[in-house]
Amino acid sequence: MTRNIFVLSGGGSRGAAQVGMLRALLGAGIRPDVVVGASVGAINACSLAHDPTPERVEQLADRWMSMRARDLTGSRASVPGNLVRLRPYLFSSDRLRHLVASWIPEQRLEDLAVPAVVATTNLVTGRAHHHVQGAIGDLLAASAAIPAVFPPVVLDDGDGPAPHVDAGISENLPLSAAAAIARPGDRVFALDVTKPPAARSLRSPLDVLIGSLAISIHHRTSGAFDPGVQVIGCVLDRSFHCGTMLDFTHTGTLFRLGEAAAVGALLDADVSA
Repeated sequence: MTRNIFVLSGGGSRGAAQVGMLRALLGAGIRPDVVVGASVGAINACSLAHDPTPERVEQLADRWMSMRARDLTGSRASVPGNLVRLRPYLFSSDRLRHLVASWIPEQRLEDLAVPAVVATTNLVTGRAHHHVQGAIGDLLAASAAIPAVFPPVVLDDGDGPAPHVDAGISENLPLSAAAAIARPGDRVFALDVTKPPAARSLRSPLDVLIGSLAISIHHRTSGAFDPGVQVIGCVLDRSFHCGTMLDFTHTGTLFRLGEAAAVGALLDADVSA
């Protein structure tokens, strides 16, 4: 049987475009059998895996529309204290974890309705790791832990406990995870919202840090698929710039651009349910 594997990239606030892409895919009757996510894409993927329906996508859209940077970071007033205390991060991950808990009722990855894979980067080895079980709060906090912005999360990936950080550092579009499980006849839908490098909106040291990370992860993908696996790329227009990774002022536009990208990809690939 043909399986549909959804692979969702990281991209910060550009992750809103994945909501539009999901609208197009589920609206066309294409339901995921497996989801794979990195960073913000892991949050979207696990949110969908709870209930892979168009209604769930609209719930996700409502949550994205209300999103603001402070919902993830809190006040920047905490930054000096964290620096003075020599903490390896600017912001606590408490707000991120609260958001994850409010979006996804399950506590364990293996309890989701659809099998999910969450990508992280092992800070010791520098390699990507693909988790298929574990505490959702810890895994998503690690997958979205932008280095120096949010704290690393200690996870045991089979080689012993080690700090893990943002999946985008090793593989922003985790196609290698999909390649490891795809078999001939499967369809892989790559929902790619990778942020292009751009020297814009650099108003603070945090903006420079996040912009530098965007450069480091640009086009860093891997994954060789077996013959017979169809890969359909739903790619957000690289020319669209929406500020930093934590700028949520363009969410509605990103919904529309993401939906248009997915509709175009389905037409180009002549894909239907």
